[in-house]
Amino acid sequence: MGLIRVALALAVLLSHLPPATFKFISGGLAVQGFFVVSGFYMSLVLCGKYNDTGLFYTNRLLRLLPAYFAMMLIAGVALFVFDASATASRQMFADVYSHPGTAAFFTLENLGIVGQDLLYWFKIDNGAVVFDATGAPPSDELPAGWQALIVPQSWSLSLELMFYAIAPFLARLHWKWLAAICVTSIGLRVAGYWMPVDYGLWQGRFFPTVLFLFVLGMLAHRAMPLVVRLPWWTGYPVNAALLGAIILLPLSGIDPETGRWAMYFAIAAATPFVFTTFKDFAWDRWIGDLSYPIYLSHLAVIGVVLTFNVPEPIWVTLGATLAISIGLKLLVDQPVDRWRQRRANRAPATGVVPAMAD
Repeated sequence: MGLIRVALALAVLLSHLPPATFKFISGGLAVQGFFVVSGFYMSLVLCGKYNDTGLFYTNRLLRLLPAYFAMMLIAGVALFVFDASATASRQMFADVYSHPGTAAFFTLENLGIVGQDLLYWFKIDNGAVVFDATGAPPSDELPAGWQALIVPQSWSLSLELMFYAIAPFLARLHWKWLAAICVTSIGLRVAGYWMPVDYGLWQGRFFPTVLFLFVLGMLAHRAMPLVVRLPWWTGYPVNAALLGAIILLPLSGIDPETGRWAMYFAIAAATPFVFTTFKDFAWDRWIGDLSYPIYLSHLAVIGVVLTFNVPEPIWVTLGATLAISIGLKLLVDQPVDRWRQRRANRAPATGVVPAMAD
């Protein structure tokens, strides 16, 4: 899944980079594609690696938090030292943090992550955090709650953490119950068309309407016994087709909403095939592991590039993001990951979740 994961991360990067004239699928759709892949992998590891729910929780935190806090430090230097940010300004942070209650609230959100997705539902008005379900763009006078995040794209980590909290329980359910949860979540999302809220917020920044994406990935894992009966090379054309869809969907002329739903199910259907073919390729895993640091670092790089009007902004952004991502992987992720794997390997395998649970 390495190439797919990096393609999704690059889709997010390109969607946030104004000088880029060629885009992959939208950044929001790419993030939701990551949720499908995450559901698949969490079902996979809960099937064969974790007997201890506490170990699962702590290992997932160790997977996300070290790189996140390292990136907070880098983005904080860019913002507070150089006033370079793609989403905020040093003055805006000074205004927000001049109010003690608001300062405490946003400090907790920056450090605790959970709830960051809901900040998109709020504006900051003279130090007060005010609910706003209209999706109206922020302004200098009325900044959005998410603008007070040092790593604003980390809102998706909030949804990931909420999924991790319930993943061990979902993994024990019969596939029919998972399908029912999936349908219920989709129904709740579609209901947003008739509700007095901004549909973009409703479908992307509210965990119950996002849950079905994770569950689609879990259902894809339950299909593994069927996939492994097929020739091992089947994943090659499936991988190529999915990469093509991620890159070329905007050129297809398909209605964006239709394309969005098609991509959800295409990623879910393709994931077990691609995983089966590429799971033993160390180079593919190495590439895929860059997707998370690319996602975390790209906005800080874009902020610097745009603030200082750097020549060749597209290539500089891609190169600098890749360099920071490799650094985060080698200096932060890899050492922590070796510790995570040792902790997991010392625990007895559970086997409580067969791929096709009854």
